[in-house]
Amino acid sequence: MASLVAPTDGSLEGVLVARTAIAHVDGLAGRALIRGYLLQELAERLPYEDVAFLVLHGELPSGSADRERFAASIRAGAELTEHDRSIARSLREGRSEADALSAAMVLAEDATARAAPVAERCARVLGRVPSVVAAVAGFAPPPAQWSYARRSLAALGANRLDDASLRALEVLLNLESEHGLSASTFACRVAASAGANAGPSLSAACATLSGERHGGATAQARAMLEAAQAHGDPAAFVRAKHAAKERLPGFGHRVYKVADPRVPPLRAAMRAMGHAPLLETCEAVATAATPLFAPKGVHPNIDLYGAALLGTLGVDPSRYVAAFVLGIACGWLAHWAEVRAEGRLVRPDNEYSGPSQRALPGTVL
Repeated sequence: MASLVAPTDGSLEGVLVARTAIAHVDGLAGRALIRGYLLQELAERLPYEDVAFLVLHGELPSGSADRERFAASIRAGAELTEHDRSIARSLREGRSEADALSAAMVLAEDATARAAPVAERCARVLGRVPSVVAAVAGFAPPPAQWSYARRSLAALGANRLDDASLRALEVLLNLESEHGLSASTFACRVAASAGANAGPSLSAACATLSGERHGGATAQARAMLEAAQAHGDPAAFVRAKHAAKERLPGFGHRVYKVADPRVPPLRAAMRAMGHAPLLETCEAVATAATPLFAPKGVHPNIDLYGAALLGTLGVDPSRYVAAFVLGIACGWLAHWAEVRAEGRLVRPDNEYSGPSQRALPGTVL
């Protein structure tokens, strides 16, 4: 049977599948724009709430009134009921924390949020995400009056709570807030196009993020850093990996063909933390890898430095997907709202590669 469509790459690389006003990532120039602003500048200078406001509303807060209203909306949706916390905890039984979180994300939206206007609805759902993360991990709910970054630090079970550590995590959350059409964001958009509510759409996105080729890469980078640290000579460790033609987790990016622009602000925030042994290893690995991998367009990415930060904060690798979710949740919600407003179902064609029409046994075509 002749194919009705031209053969294509199942990864959709280079295929335009959406029009969005939220973010633009230029992999050749090494530039990421959020609503027209450079992502690294937003990350360096603003609190997460301001970045989330921009992602969701299209503009930065115009003053204290905007900030207070947005903060109030985030706080209003922050608390889970004891019943919901119990559900979230029970999902961990026999499952990885990332898989449990994927299922529990539906709890980020309740009936009150669903009845609210879209902007209010998104803010309420966002405010609930740290509570869902904490509940899945079995931690106490972080107080709603805390900042989003401080609630996230508590939800992840971090053992460093000083101001520099809090700011470093906030920079990471900012950098992960939105980054174009990643696999998880696309999954969220597909669910939204079908008319799914925000909670299930975030669940679809989180399930996609949990894969080792997406959000799971940070845990792989952490394991690599610990192996390099245990080796005692990170440079020799990297050279051995290169000689064996083994890939280095935390290096290279599907979009960026030059240095990842998200690395410098995160690296600077980590240096401000003071003692950070994994950062030292991270820097040594990056320095040794540059002459070997950079000529091929392979550079350290945010997963490498994110792994070093989360390791320094004492966050267990089982919670690294949750850390990513805490940052990108506002981006997912912005895409959910954008697609819902379009009102058109995502339904691509496919190229059939199975057998031609055939008859059941005993029948003739």
